[in-house]
Amino acid sequence: MRFKIDKNLNVVAAEKVASVEHETVAVELCARFIDAGMIEDTPDNWGESVLAAAGTQYVSNVCAVLAEYLYGDETRSIPADVFDAFCALTIVGDGDCPHCGGELKFIETEGHELKDGDYYTPNSYEIDNYIYECRNCGETIKTENEL
Repeated sequence: MRFKIDKNLNVVAAEKVASVEHETVAVELCARFIDAGMIEDTPDNWGESVLAAAGTQYVSNVCAVLAEYLYGDETRSIPADVFDAFCALTIVGDGDCPHCGGELKFIETEGHELKDGDYYTPNSYEIDNYIYECRNCGETIKTENEL
C-alpha cells in the first residue's frame, strides 16, 4: 500500500525537511500510519482518502505521527494546508490500476482487420487496444500497449 502521487502528496512532500523522492514519501508515510495502527492494510481502503480510511482518530495522534515523519520531532506543529493535503491523500495498492492500485486482469483486445489478403491468404488483424479489468474496483482500462 502507498499514497497516490498527486498534488496533495506534493504539498506534504515539500514540507519534509530532508529532500526525498515523492515515491519514497508515498510508501514510507503510508507505512508509518499502518505501523501506528491508524490505517489498516486492506484492499477495502484502496481508492479511499486518508480521512475516510483512518476513521475516528485523535487529531493530536495523527499530527504526532505526521510531524515525526516530516520533521523528526513529534511535538512540532503541522501547518493547516499540509494537514488538509494529508487528509485528502488517496490510498492505493501496489498494482497497475490507476484508480485504486489493484491488480489488472487481461480481458480482450480491440482491433481492426487489414484488407491485405487475397483468395488464398486471409486478411491480417491489427490490435488497437488491450482491455484490462481491475480485480479490486472493477474499472475497465484500455491501453494501446500491453501491460
